[in-house]
Amino acid sequence: MKFRFNNPQFVKTAVLPKDYPVIRNKSGDPLIEIAFVGRSNVGKSSLINHLFQHHGIARTSSTPGKTQHINFFQVPDSLAIVDLPGYGYAKVPDAVRKSWGPMVQSYLEGRTTLKLVLFLFDIRREPNEEDVELMQWFLRQGKPVILVLTKVDKVSRGEMESNTIKIIKRFDAGALPYVHYSATKNMGRTQLIKKINEELT
Repeated sequence: MKFRFNNPQFVKTAVLPKDYPVIRNKSGDPLIEIAFVGRSNVGKSSLINHLFQHHGIARTSSTPGKTQHINFFQVPDSLAIVDLPGYGYAKVPDAVRKSWGPMVQSYLEGRTTLKLVLFLFDIRREPNEEDVELMQWFLRQGKPVILVLTKVDKVSRGEMESNTIKIIKRFDAGALPYVHYSATKNMGRTQLIKKINEELT
């Protein structure tokens, strides 16, 4: 596998493009960047911690909406990691919630080192109009997207299969690569790493 998924390091928290870090390898070249996005209660922090085998890289909370800024991390000489704030339901002030769109849009449209978006989605839900619009917007940006269906430990195998079909159909993204994931049950890490390497090579 080309990229490593261990020993991550925190780099910086930012809101405005002028504050984004330039994350480089030892040779001075910018690292390839992958971004994680999903609803506030999708289990994003747990997945990031599990994927990179680090209990504290991303803060987990019982209160959705904990991440309200853009957090940058790195696996030195391998990957840059970006944890985007969750969208949708979040117990945060309206002003903070409304700032999500412009903040994330400026990052996604202007970050030249961004090469892959991981779109996390709870397998127990069906995409609503907001979810679909966001997914289609990502795809229009021309960046590769992997759909990561989270919390698969909370459904039966039959539900997992039928829900996956419904979700992909609703997103109208039949060719989109996807992975089933459960940080709780240690499911999906190897498959997601494989997909990430396939998309980035």
